[in-house]
Amino acid sequence: MDSKRKLLFIMDTFPLGGISKSLLALLNELNYNKYEIDMLLMRQEGIFVPMIPKQVTLLPEPLSIEFRDPHPKNFLKNLSNLPFSEWLKWMGFSMKCSFARIMGGLHRHIQVMDVWLGKNTPSINKHYDAAIAYQGGRCIYYLVEKVDAKVKIGYVHTDYKMSEVDYMLKTVDKYYFPRLNAIVTISPKCKQSLIEEFPEIADKVNVIENICSPRLIYSMANKQINDFDESHDVEVKIVTMGRFDIQVKGIDIAIGAAKILKDKGVKFRWYFVGDGNQRTEVEKLIFDNALQNDVILLGAKANPYPYIQQCDIYVQPSRFEGKSVALDEVKALHKPVVVTNFSTVYDQFVDGKTALICDMNPADVAHQIKRLIIDKELRNSLISNLQQEKVGNEEQAQIFESLIS
Repeated sequence: MDSKRKLLFIMDTFPLGGISKSLLALLNELNYNKYEIDMLLMRQEGIFVPMIPKQVTLLPEPLSIEFRDPHPKNFLKNLSNLPFSEWLKWMGFSMKCSFARIMGGLHRHIQVMDVWLGKNTPSINKHYDAAIAYQGGRCIYYLVEKVDAKVKIGYVHTDYKMSEVDYMLKTVDKYYFPRLNAIVTISPKCKQSLIEEFPEIADKVNVIENICSPRLIYSMANKQINDFDESHDVEVKIVTMGRFDIQVKGIDIAIGAAKILKDKGVKFRWYFVGDGNQRTEVEKLIFDNALQNDVILLGAKANPYPYIQQCDIYVQPSRFEGKSVALDEVKALHKPVVVTNFSTVYDQFVDGKTALICDMNPADVAHQIKRLIIDKELRNSLISNLQQEKVGNEEQAQIFESLIS
């Protein structure tokens, strides 16, 4: 008789980003002699899909491709692609989403889409000891509505109050969160934010930090790379890592800082490791500021660590973060960091000791970068202090295991 406990992890997709990396780290820490693990990706897309451990069973996509786009313009095409009963289902979905967008804009459209998918995505014909929605939104709604599991756990990876969630979405979450057995967030600040927003779930909220494995990072950081061009006559190589989401990740702040540095005569090359839907907007910002030779977009990298290993300064210009996985990885590689003062940054750094924490504007980011370039003693002090910090937190996997029990 199989005594392994059956677990299900649910994600929307598996793209470049902190959530995907933290789940990969967790999956690599779990004991597969104890667990039989399934993973459901609503869409099997993302740079990290090939890196899912071979012991994990990747379940088939639960909905046909047509349900990814509920735009009414597709109604004739989908009539020929789908069985009539499925087409009727799709039409209802499309009409709901379209009406929501007309009445409430894009955010309302996404919210209605998430709730509909949570309720209407087909269930899995299997009982689980524990099921984990590792992303919020539709993954949590689906977990609550359709998954047969003894224990249901939902993750919230952001500072809920600072992420500017609208009233309607809060109403939906207020309905779904209490129906979970446990809610996991990733830092004390995020826990406090969630409880302030939903005091009725205070006893359900747990902190499990995103897992950072220095052993894995070190092993990957020494891989050879060929697109880190050093032909440019530069004083400093800067790296920023993350998806191209200007409003959240502050790419516009970074490019503004790059323009200031260039105008001051600083010779640098700033590499962005990442990609996203706003790449075109980022490219336009670079062009408008005449930074094509100074700011280089490397694209998404399954292994970003050699780029961090070879840079002089790492910059994180975010406006919002939960608890940044990227920053923990940079700490593991002992790189001097300039980071903006988003609400959770003080969970990870001490200003002037392990990083330079600056205001969310191009002028201060540029100022702090220039400080690090000029002041070699300050740079070495940050590196030395990071070398003395404990970075690895693989024991967080044990906290997770206690929760699913």
